[in-house]
Amino acid sequence: MAAATRVFGEKGYAASSVREIARTAGVDPALVRHYFPAKSDLFVEVMRPLAENDERVVALLALPRERLGDGLLRLALDLWEDPVTGARMRAVLASAVSTHEVGAAMAGVMMRDLVLRLVREDRAPERAAACATQLTGLALGRYVLEVPPLATASRDTLSALYAPTLQRYLDGDLSG
Repeated sequence: MAAATRVFGEKGYAASSVREIARTAGVDPALVRHYFPAKSDLFVEVMRPLAENDERVVALLALPRERLGDGLLRLALDLWEDPVTGARMRAVLASAVSTHEVGAAMAGVMMRDLVLRLVREDRAPERAAACATQLTGLALGRYVLEVPPLATASRDTLSALYAPTLQRYLDGDLSG
């Protein structure tokens, strides 16, 4: 895992190979493929910002339902603004845009580990996808493209803009 993190971090997804990662780790490439059949699986695993049982996810799940939109937004901002996880998320977003299998794998992780656990059961896949794309769009605009005034907005301003929409996707009426 450390070797994969180093190689992906230095070269990016497209320029990295499982063979190189195995060589860096001092193991046979077959061992890497045993645990990670696809390079994208390995990439997502080492670059993921948090695990499904992360204490921040547990704290988010413990919030009252009416505060989940704000809690989800603030967790996403925390992850993007952390020097370690933010760098990983930038690499994942860049790779997801350019490589389909990374995008699909990362979307699956985001949905399974976090968003599907928050949404109301009716129309859960649609609700989760709406939340995920809302957060991805915010991240792209704020942290990658640095669109003004989004890039410099305070967390409270972003909460006022995004949390009500996220809350509706998570728990509200989707009929209109």
